[in-house]
Amino acid sequence: MRNRFVLATLALLCAFTPVSGDDTGKNEQARQMFESLFTPPGQLPVQDLVAEGEELEAEGAGGHLVPAAKAKYYFKAPAYLRFDRVNVNPKQPFLGLLKVIVRDGDSYHIFLTHNYPTKSGIDPQVAPDSLPFSLTRYKKDASREFYYLGSEAWKETTVHRVQILNPADPNWTCVVWIDHQKRVPVQAEYTAAPEKPGGKPSKKRVVWSDVRQLPDGRYFPYQAQIFIDEKLREMRVYKGVRINVGLDNSLFRLIPELEPNH
Repeated sequence: MRNRFVLATLALLCAFTPVSGDDTGKNEQARQMFESLFTPPGQLPVQDLVAEGEELEAEGAGGHLVPAAKAKYYFKAPAYLRFDRVNVNPKQPFLGLLKVIVRDGDSYHIFLTHNYPTKSGIDPQVAPDSLPFSLTRYKKDASREFYYLGSEAWKETTVHRVQILNPADPNWTCVVWIDHQKRVPVQAEYTAAPEKPGGKPSKKRVVWSDVRQLPDGRYFPYQAQIFIDEKLREMRVYKGVRINVGLDNSLFRLIPELEPNH
C-alpha cells in the first residue's frame, strides 16, 4: 500500500514538473502545463467565474485608450459565456444602454432593450478576448496538439512557451507564455479571423499583467492588453474576480434578466 502511495505521489510530481530545455517538441507535459492554468496543486479546475471590469478601446488616429464600457463577465465550463456591457463612451450610440451577450458553445444571442434577442446566430467557437482564452473548451479543442518551445526570462520570473496547433482548426495557431509557478498565462500570440469575408487573418497578441492572488490561493491577471498587428487596440481591467462560486444555469438561458447590475 505504501509503495502505491509513493508511486502515485511521484506521478503527480512528474506531471507538474516544468519540462526542461531538452524536451522541446510535441510533449504531453506541455499539454498539462496549459491545462493546469489557474489550477494550482490541491485546487479544483475552474468550473465557473464571475468578474467585473472596465473595457477601454483605442480611439482616433493616435490610438489613445478611452473608456468604452462597464462590464460583468460570467463563465461556466465548458463554454457558457455571458457578458453584460453598459456603454459609457458618449461618442458612441446607445450611451448607458445595457447589452447582454449569451453564448453556449452552439449558438449566441444578443439582447438590448427587451427580453427577446435582437440578434442570434451560430456560436463562432472562438474564445473571447474578455477572458483568458484558456478557460473555454469547445468540442474542436479536443484535437489540439501541444509543443514545448523552451523557457525564457519574463520580468522577474521564468516563463515557458507552449505552441498550440489544431488539425480541426488549421487556420488557428497560438503560442502562449506560461508562468508555471503561478499557473497563469502572461502572453499569447495567435492568428485572428479576418474582419471581413475574404480578408487576411490578422495577428493578435494579448498581454496579461497585474497578477494577484485570490482568496482561494490561485492567481489571476487583473489586466489584459490586446494588440492587433502590434497596435494596442483594447484593454480590460478586472475587479471582483471570483472562481468556482456555483453559478446557476439560469444565467445563461435564452431570455436573461436584463436588470442592470452595475
